[in-house]
Amino acid sequence: MTALHENSAGVIPFRRVTDQGRVYLVLHSATVRNPRAKWEFPKGGMETGETTQETAAREFTEETGLVDWVFCEGFERSLTYTYVRRGRKVLKTVTYYLVEVLSDAPPIQSIEHVEDQNGLWCRWGTFEEITRLLYHAKIRQLFAEADRWIDEIPSNSRSTDLFQP
Repeated sequence: MTALHENSAGVIPFRRVTDQGRVYLVLHSATVRNPRAKWEFPKGGMETGETTQETAAREFTEETGLVDWVFCEGFERSLTYTYVRRGRKVLKTVTYYLVEVLSDAPPIQSIEHVEDQNGLWCRWGTFEEITRLLYHAKIRQLFAEADRWIDEIPSNSRSTDLFQP
């Protein structure tokens, strides 16, 4: 069986909250078939001519409506996995970036996300809370690396340019 290759990009969004420290955002997918794997970071497929960072920015804004955020310069990680779609093996590579959300504006639900059994389509949570929601080991490992990376970066390493949709 010949594998189809796909490239996607996404973000691991976080914001700083006075009483909780850092919180991270995950979204509840409408398209993931495995009910245990529906919570994920915003991501999507690349369009012709886009860089992975441009794709990540576009997808994050499309999926959440959030515009007051910045990339954390220096964090870019990829993971690769396979799955079967309509009888074809798909080899997918997803490149993730860290973004810091600078306001507490609520995300706006897109059609790509549905509510879970508790009526939530998105969740802000601590590292421990979000880790419990993530199903796949590879994304949990990448998320742990991102969390450690934030602890080690100087506060001036985030991009000074706000994303402009």
